[in-house]
Amino acid sequence: MGRKNRSTLVELDGRTLEGGGQLLRNSLCLSALTGTPVQIHHIRGNRSSGGGLKAQHLACVNWLAHACNAKVKGAEKGSTTLTFEPDDSDKPHSDVSPAFKKTTSNGEIVYLARLDIGTAGATGLALQAILPYILFSRFPSDHPTRLTLTGGTNVSGSPSYEYITQILLPTLHSIGFPEIKPQLKRRGWSQGGSSIGEISFDIPARPSPVLSAFTRRPENTRAKRSPRTHLQVTFIAPASVHDHFRTVLPPVVKYHFGDEFIVDNGNLNIKCEGSLHERRFYIIIVATMSESASASSDTYKLARDWLYDRKIRSLERTTTEMAEAVTNSLATEVESGAYVDEHLRDQLIIFQALAKGTSEIYPGVDEDGELREPSLHTRTAEWVAKQMLGVKFNAESACEGLAYGAEMPDAGSSITQGQGSKAVKDEDALKDRLQDLSLALASPSLRLSRANPAAIGEYDLSLDGWSKDNRLRMVAELSMDDRSGLVGDMVGDAMAERGRECERDVDPRYSDVGKMTGCGSVEEKAMSNATLADRLDCDLRSGDA
Repeated sequence: MGRKNRSTLVELDGRTLEGGGQLLRNSLCLSALTGTPVQIHHIRGNRSSGGGLKAQHLACVNWLAHACNAKVKGAEKGSTTLTFEPDDSDKPHSDVSPAFKKTTSNGEIVYLARLDIGTAGATGLALQAILPYILFSRFPSDHPTRLTLTGGTNVSGSPSYEYITQILLPTLHSIGFPEIKPQLKRRGWSQGGSSIGEISFDIPARPSPVLSAFTRRPENTRAKRSPRTHLQVTFIAPASVHDHFRTVLPPVVKYHFGDEFIVDNGNLNIKCEGSLHERRFYIIIVATMSESASASSDTYKLARDWLYDRKIRSLERTTTEMAEAVTNSLATEVESGAYVDEHLRDQLIIFQALAKGTSEIYPGVDEDGELREPSLHTRTAEWVAKQMLGVKFNAESACEGLAYGAEMPDAGSSITQGQGSKAVKDEDALKDRLQDLSLALASPSLRLSRANPAAIGEYDLSLDGWSKDNRLRMVAELSMDDRSGLVGDMVGDAMAERGRECERDVDPRYSDVGKMTGCGSVEEKAMSNATLADRLDCDLRSGDA
């Protein structure tokens, strides 16, 4: 099954970066897949509500624990510390996880899996924890799986059923997974009185557990692009405002996307559905982009949605507000040139980390033409993947994955577990790390050489395009290596050439870090590399980063 049993416990601080449930879901999924035990403390520690496990998180914990026969401590509502230890026994590939029940449907064998949240907790978030496990862990298999989830299908701050079916699943299919067929049995809402819904997914068998590397980016990021665009709009609201919506939306779309976007010519499709409650309003607009008229491989989707969560004073005013806000937000996303939208980007991190080869995702550019910075959710997902798997991401969200399902690395390889553990085992690996450092430092071009050229060599650090915050994060990461003294000295020498420019240009929160990497006095540069990394890590965990 591609699992590599590991005895080293990975400890994660649940307050890191976004500091919410995503950190828990991703780390437990990777733990269940790889057999790596993990302990998370201060779970959801950045939440104003007080953090700890809620029903949705607990359902994910219990399902994954059942799936991989894990020993769990702290699996109770409100718990802020959880220890998750998957079964360390080697099982034959033919064994099926106890989370799947074998049955027969229409004369064919089907494996059934079910997760019940018990409340209107978000099924879209629970799916983030268990779908990668299902896609990677049990296959190869000759039989499909039917996954059923009960809980909320339209919940604030989470992927809706519409987003999953119109964006996530088509994207997963385009990167190499079989086509997953969804079914909505009933909706579950967090607005207008909570209600529990039910959805299911038919997942075909995969011939191989290995996911090949995938690319979601244009061939030339600098070339001006004019992709063909089609807009699909789904509006779920009281039936009394459907006609008003069909009236106010087209002019807004025309303003942001152009005169050709009218209902009559097929570039704009509008679907309305009754929400059966005056406080339930939801809209999603999906832009299907195509670089050519014929090649389906050049097609990608971007979306923006909104489950209305404000006080409703007028049904028509709310309808107009939603149409204008979501259309404007989607237009900004499209103009960036991104190949995945902001909310999909963090959901693909776990698939990049497990794929075989280097997967790339183009994030688009901001108003200044600079690469868009990843969201806190994306940075958190990347951080979890680093801690659990040892993989890393660059500024363009490229990652060389673990090749899960293929032959796993031997014990003692350069992939080690544990927070902050990035041990370099040999000179070749060190050279790779120094080449990564060339991505971390920006112009002017810097050429470094050390007294031991046989081990280090000379590296031309000249690549532009990285923000100073990203360079400092890379500096902090490299400072944790076994050869931290050597790497730290090189970092200090390089950054010293920047002089006070470093301290002046970086975010004020990193002024101390700027001094510590060469912009300050000799005494300041003499501070330990571990202290540097700790200082920066604390800033990132604050929730303001």
